[in-house]
Amino acid sequence: MSEPLDSAEVETVASPASQKRIYVYRIINENDVDWERHVGSTKSTGRGLLKVGETTKPTARERIYQQLGTAYPGLAGVEILIDEPAQRADGTWFGDRDVHAVLKAQGIKAIRGPKKDSEKFEATLDEVKAAIVAVRNGTTFESSRTLDFPMRPEQEDAVALTAGYFAAHADDKHTPKFLWNAKMRFGKTFTAYQVAREMGWKRVLVLTYKPAVQTAWKDDLLSHVDFEGWQFVDRDTPVAQATALANDEQTPLVWFASFQDLGGKDAEGAIKERNETIHLTDWDCIVLDEYHFGAWREGARELYDPADKGLAEVEEPDDWVTAEDDLGLDTKHVLYLSGTPFRAITGGEFTEDQIFNWTYVDEQREKAKWEGDSNPYIDLPQMRMYAYEMGASAAHWAEDGEFNGFSLSEYFRARRADPESKSRRVETGTYVFDDPTRVSEFLEMLRGKLTDQMKSQVLGGSGKKAPFPYESPDFTDAIKHSVWYMADVAACFAMRDLLQSHPYFKGFEIVVAAGSGAGMGAAAKPPVEQAIDRASKQHKSGSITLSCGKLMTGVTIREWGAILMLRSLKSPESYFQAAFRVQSPWSYREPDGSVVVLKDPVLVFEFDPNRALGLVAEYGLKLGTTGDTTPQQAIGELINYLPIFQFSGGAMLQLDAADVLNIATTGVGASALARRWNDPLLVEVNEHTLSALLDQPDLLEALEQIEDFRNLANMAEQVVTSTKKLKKAERDKGKKNLDDDEKKEKKESNSVKKQIREKLQKFLAKIPVFMYVTDFREEALKDIIESLDSDLFTRVTGLTVEDFRLLNKIGVFNASQMDAAIWQFRSFENASLHYADVDGVGDLHGKVGLWDTTVDADEMLEAEQAVG
Repeated sequence: MSEPLDSAEVETVASPASQKRIYVYRIINENDVDWERHVGSTKSTGRGLLKVGETTKPTARERIYQQLGTAYPGLAGVEILIDEPAQRADGTWFGDRDVHAVLKAQGIKAIRGPKKDSEKFEATLDEVKAAIVAVRNGTTFESSRTLDFPMRPEQEDAVALTAGYFAAHADDKHTPKFLWNAKMRFGKTFTAYQVAREMGWKRVLVLTYKPAVQTAWKDDLLSHVDFEGWQFVDRDTPVAQATALANDEQTPLVWFASFQDLGGKDAEGAIKERNETIHLTDWDCIVLDEYHFGAWREGARELYDPADKGLAEVEEPDDWVTAEDDLGLDTKHVLYLSGTPFRAITGGEFTEDQIFNWTYVDEQREKAKWEGDSNPYIDLPQMRMYAYEMGASAAHWAEDGEFNGFSLSEYFRARRADPESKSRRVETGTYVFDDPTRVSEFLEMLRGKLTDQMKSQVLGGSGKKAPFPYESPDFTDAIKHSVWYMADVAACFAMRDLLQSHPYFKGFEIVVAAGSGAGMGAAAKPPVEQAIDRASKQHKSGSITLSCGKLMTGVTIREWGAILMLRSLKSPESYFQAAFRVQSPWSYREPDGSVVVLKDPVLVFEFDPNRALGLVAEYGLKLGTTGDTTPQQAIGELINYLPIFQFSGGAMLQLDAADVLNIATTGVGASALARRWNDPLLVEVNEHTLSALLDQPDLLEALEQIEDFRNLANMAEQVVTSTKKLKKAERDKGKKNLDDDEKKEKKESNSVKKQIREKLQKFLAKIPVFMYVTDFREEALKDIIESLDSDLFTRVTGLTVEDFRLLNKIGVFNASQMDAAIWQFRSFENASLHYADVDGVGDLHGKVGLWDTTVDADEMLEAEQAVG
């Protein structure tokens, strides 16, 4: 039974002569208590004897030395666990007896020494931390609540903007929604809970497309004093307990669920029992986490990255839903969270006042300009990219002059060695690379040991060596624990076997995070952590994790310091979601509060520079669409905080913004440009845009006068009606339980959407012709079209300017994709005119118009945004 607080024991000091500090120490092996201290944490594995004291000396060490310096020379054998200011949130000071009183009230045993002048507690470190937190904040003691850090400035901004928007739109007809475009390590879980506090919410439902993030949502709610009294429910909570908590209106509640589970049905086709309460609850807010996956609706993932389709089918649904429209849930607010929500932004799902932005560039800028101690960004490492040109022999030019391209996925293509095996478990088979000799030579290159052929490819005959990943001492710390991003499961297992038989790499702990045996979602994380732990205990060189998609989003492996990109990716979303995996902090706090950073910088090793730099440029262009920053400024600032070094032809050079843009547009020939302007990503054909189109009868009537758009209204109506009907059927039955007629209808609806998209693509394919026959190159193309006489535009494209204006208004055209396509056309057009020696035409200079903005070509091409 807990002892009541004795008021005589509680000390309140308004203003001591000097600042007071609270400290905690233990004597190692005292009473043979077994303790273990993990790097990055001081959490013990059990109870031990902890001394809780106070001092007015500058450091606790000075006071402890007075006590134990004779018995323990140099304080050898004494571990100081806490040394921090003993100051309350209101500015007053507290003493060790305040902490003692809280511990005693919890029934934690106090043990006095033989002289009765020293008091120790048989407690865990977390219990002592929780007692200190309770005293400092005047809150109730909870052994799990050991954190009381405040919000960072950007988190305060996010809370203020979000709460302000929700308050201003409380009476809207439709449920107000808000989007956080916030990179990993922004602290989205903690900050989302702060929004709940600010708004006074009691019922919050967190839905995610990545169940692996459950731990972060649970830990943040239950470990911070700001969320005292809140309860957490997930699929492991007994149904009766979850229902009772949901029905208790006085208890604030966070319920965590995955879309996959919530959308599923039981054997009878009904809602699962544990999910019934979710459907019956009137939620204050539904939080959609990892929303970039939710934006891949209607086949968009395959459009962006066909290489990811197999993984998506295994780990993610192929047709995403939204909480308010598709699951029939009741909520007053919706908050969307994502690190790369570009499709949602450019698709017009959110207006500018519905978006809060916090990017890698924002984070690193704040880290660099922070003045004074306690830099909250100190352990967020800078990323650096090292790109190695594999050489001309790895790629070639076709007869028509088009660059066929070098594919890393092809370079590391693997297959099952026993294709006749009937086993469905990939782990039971043997996999080999199509060209194991080539891959073996690649492994040697990673160590700086190049064959004659590799010297020709990589060094270009110069004989100069680059700093290679497993050779340069500059990379030793970062590369110790790395993740290799492979194309598929076969490549992961083939690489595992090759590494384990390699004289050098067998010194690393190799773990495959791929295939069904690796576990789904969060279950794939413990084997990697165990492999890293084994590598440390067995004094191995480090660890290598092989993945083709698992753990590439929503999960943190703090020890990863480098990623090797060994697959071809086509979208910057996929690329940077993977790259940011290694940017998670790894640090620990000393007893005096100082932070020891264990990794900085972190490294991205790239072996297809043209592909990688193209994605960097596209990523920068997309960052430029999320605020007032122009695309070229966004790219320049990104390169400033993400230095890129390219090794090609025997030289390792640090690239600037101009280099990136030049490489990104190099090799774009006529037929490649034509394909770019027939890209399905340039247009948005979905229920949202087609519904908006149906709301414009005059536009529909005008469009149907054009041969290609005859019957457009019926086609759009068919898609919208069918989509709504199928969503209801999938909600009622589950996606896998559609009958044959519904499956047929879904297939027909997708076919009609494809036809509409192709018709719009035919129109867009004529835009370059219009650009070529006009002399306006300094204004945004949209403005040029809307300001000119309609005759020329109609003759070239078949549409009137007014038709175009309305199509653009309803969001049919993807602005960021159009920007990239127009810039490529301008570059190609200018090079063609320059080659033909047209008077007055040279390199691009001055203002250059893109889709709905203009850029400064001099800044883009003359490297004014040089890397410092």
